[in-house]
Amino acid sequence: MAGPIIRTYKGGSIIYFEKDRSEDIYVLRQGRVVLTYTAIDSGYEVKEDVRLGEFFGVKSALGKYPREETAQVVGGATVLVFKLSDFETFVAEKTHLILKMMKVFSSQLRLVHKKLREILGQAEARNPAFELMNVAEVFYKNNNFEHAAYGFGKYLEHYPSGPYAGRATELQDLARKGTPYPINMPPLVYDAASTRAPMSQENLQNIMKPAAEKSNMGAGTDNTITSLYNRAHTFLNVGKFEEAAGIFKDLMVRTDFKYDSEKKLVDNALFQMGVCFLKLNNLDTASNTFSAYIKKHPSGESVKESLFHLAEIAEQQGDRQRAGMLFGKVALLPPERDSLSQKARQKAKELSA
Repeated sequence: MAGPIIRTYKGGSIIYFEKDRSEDIYVLRQGRVVLTYTAIDSGYEVKEDVRLGEFFGVKSALGKYPREETAQVVGGATVLVFKLSDFETFVAEKTHLILKMMKVFSSQLRLVHKKLREILGQAEARNPAFELMNVAEVFYKNNNFEHAAYGFGKYLEHYPSGPYAGRATELQDLARKGTPYPINMPPLVYDAASTRAPMSQENLQNIMKPAAEKSNMGAGTDNTITSLYNRAHTFLNVGKFEEAAGIFKDLMVRTDFKYDSEKKLVDNALFQMGVCFLKLNNLDTASNTFSAYIKKHPSGESVKESLFHLAEIAEQQGDRQRAGMLFGKVALLPPERDSLSQKARQKAKELSA
């Protein structure tokens, strides 16, 4: 074993930068080293001192991924530098060091996981129904069809009348067939009001009433933006396209959103209404709706899908030249390697043949 080498740094020196790739592992022997990174919960810069005798740079070196922080020397410092192979040999016979590191890493991971859940709006108070649905969709998006179908099945078993039942049924069926996660599926949105308690039969019947009838209902109806969006999406999943379009139309004029997530749903309602018209085979109205979405939200998250649908409509209407042009534009929009770009590229090739 060659063992570690000793390095001495002057004040202000950078031992490594964030995103650097290196397998060196360090121990602070003397002086002061500060780790600077961005907090995942606030986005602000955080500075953390390395204690004397403490290892740093371990996780990224062992995991062989970029550094997560910048290590800077303050006022001068001396460090021990291990190559990865030397470090592995060094700790192999020192069980107490391994256990200590595992405890530290475990604590850090729990903290990171907790903060991520808070950022994503998935704090501990979240309903298990949403959590189960969310986990199943993560499996699905990673093409783990078997686990995804199992998760959706468990959701339907425990929450057959839940707010995501229609979505779960549709996705379970697709996952069982091995179909990739649908590109047009709106994001899963958590709504505390709709998942706080098991849904009663009365509430279930209320959800399935037409949108026009809902407008005459009393104040007891949950008309939050998120709840209405989920309700409309449920209608869309079960083939009630007119009812879904009615709710999406109502959502488009809402201005009482409190959060960015709610505003995104309001903005995306126009796109979803276009999907409804497309499902109804009302091609002209669908085309006008997708075009309106692109014009109103040129940087919207559904612009690429809107262009793709416009291309599909042009092809169905016999305008091969326009369809090929639109498919070509879709293929060039980022990310250029996703399934939508690949499909658009193939369609453009077929139409130009």
